[in-house]
Amino acid sequence: MKEKKPPKVLFLDWDKTLSNSLFWSSLRNENHPHNIYADKIEKTLFAENRHFLKPWMKGEYSAEDICSMVSEKSSIPFNVIFDGLKESCSGMEFVSEEIPALIFKIRSKGIKVIVATDNMDTFMRFTVPGMNLLEIFDDFLVSHDIKFLKNEVTEDAIPFFDGYLKKNNLGYKEAVLLDDHADMGDTYGKLGLEIIQILGPETLLNSLKKYAA
Repeated sequence: MKEKKPPKVLFLDWDKTLSNSLFWSSLRNENHPHNIYADKIEKTLFAENRHFLKPWMKGEYSAEDICSMVSEKSSIPFNVIFDGLKESCSGMEFVSEEIPALIFKIRSKGIKVIVATDNMDTFMRFTVPGMNLLEIFDDFLVSHDIKFLKNEVTEDAIPFFDGYLKKNNLGYKEAVLLDDHADMGDTYGKLGLEIIQILGPETLLNSLKKYAA
């Protein structure tokens, strides 16, 4: 059997794939001066107002908009909410310290490695500079900027990826996506963009090591 060619681009999901870090996680530290607000902030957004999350990820709101809403509904000062969000996003961590070195090896083989994430404006504003991600990855595809989520597909297109692929003269079959979500509806598979489902740090590291070898 003919050995499969390596992809020209490797897309990596962020949340629950490259990182398990959470919004406002820094407030969970019992020594944090605003620790008492952690539960109420999370409940206000993630339990009582979850309907804001998808529009936020699609660029309809900014971090300031969301923090203002949470402040109004929880009576917690805006600066406490916004500063806590910025702090936690800037201090996010990879699921493994091995990741940067593995990505460097993959890129040295001529494979582009790109973060592809359904995420908010906080990612490019705070997480990328906070973690020095510009030094690690070739590029970033973020739903807040693209205005599409990865699972918003048609029978013959995946809008989230189409702009990048067209700009770089690449086809779906020349890319692979590592993501904690499986291929919903098999649209990716039908179009030729392979998804490797990541079930945890071990699965991720094993997949990266395969492309780095």
